[in-house]
Amino acid sequence: MFRITDRGLALRMAATLATVVAATALFVGVLVYLAAPWLGAVARGLGAALGLPELITAAWWIPLVAALVVACVWAQLRYVRRETLAAVDASPATEDAYPELTSRVTRLAAQASTPVPECFVVESETPNSFALDGVGQPTLVVSTGLLETLDGDLLDGVIAHELAHLQHRDATVMTLASFLPALTSDRYSPLDSLGPWARKRSVWALVFVLVYLTGALLTRSNPAHPAYLLQFVVGLVAAIVVGGVALGVFATVAVVAARRLSQYREFAADAGGAKLTGDPAALADALARLDEESASPPAVDKRLAYDEIRGLCLLPTGFDPDAESADGEFHVETRSHPPTERRIQRLRTLIDRQ
Repeated sequence: MFRITDRGLALRMAATLATVVAATALFVGVLVYLAAPWLGAVARGLGAALGLPELITAAWWIPLVAALVVACVWAQLRYVRRETLAAVDASPATEDAYPELTSRVTRLAAQASTPVPECFVVESETPNSFALDGVGQPTLVVSTGLLETLDGDLLDGVIAHELAHLQHRDATVMTLASFLPALTSDRYSPLDSLGPWARKRSVWALVFVLVYLTGALLTRSNPAHPAYLLQFVVGLVAAIVVGGVALGVFATVAVVAARRLSQYREFAADAGGAKLTGDPAALADALARLDEESASPPAVDKRLAYDEIRGLCLLPTGFDPDAESADGEFHVETRSHPPTERRIQRLRTLIDRQ
């Protein structure tokens, strides 16, 4: 059974995952703390009704934070996969439409002893690919430009590179690490996925009234009393300000953690893909050809830039290197790639060792 082992990658993944989960837990903890006056009242009421000791009731926030963190991680993995595919307008690669691609992926996944990923194709002349992992079936995305530029062993090498990302599970970590930074982008709002109704003032006015009355009920306050109104408004403003600051801080932590992993994982996937096919020269030639196809120099060094889904792709050009992102487009914020020349050089070193 084929296995890829890389202790350096495993350590970096563990550190990144721990940092991202910790950042998520701290952010959730801040939100729970801000809502503690209401949630604590509910917990004390339930504890008294169930006859629980006061010591247990006082620790109501621990299981709540744990449950919310698990729910957040699950939601993040699910959300990033869906929105990333939507951002590049990826379509499922059916066996009828792309028999050669699905056959290659199935064969190489069997060699790697990994689940066969769901394949998607992006209509783009820019040759590129990326892998996503999270909730549900792992995902492999390729562009039509890639399928037109490469074939044979060279295409096998690229697919093996992406399968190595999935086998290492670094695709899962990077998918998770991208959520909080994406949430802080001014080009994205969680309300967008809820539909047009979520932006109506009447809806938010109703939500405000319901939260206001619920808070009064839970704290046994008089909703008509000016003191409660002032307390509610001050608490709401504090929650928005503190929550926003906390989100920015913890998103920055997630970005820094992703930076420490991103470049190393490309080297590891190159090595893993070369081992899977047994032909490091094929992947080296594929990288050289693709880099030449994307040779038009960008205004910003994409190896260092944070921009859209480039950090997840085989090469840092994304699927449309010249296009500016439209407002509202989903962003995946990750550290991008090492220089392609260094990647090719490392693969040539593997050839010399054979």
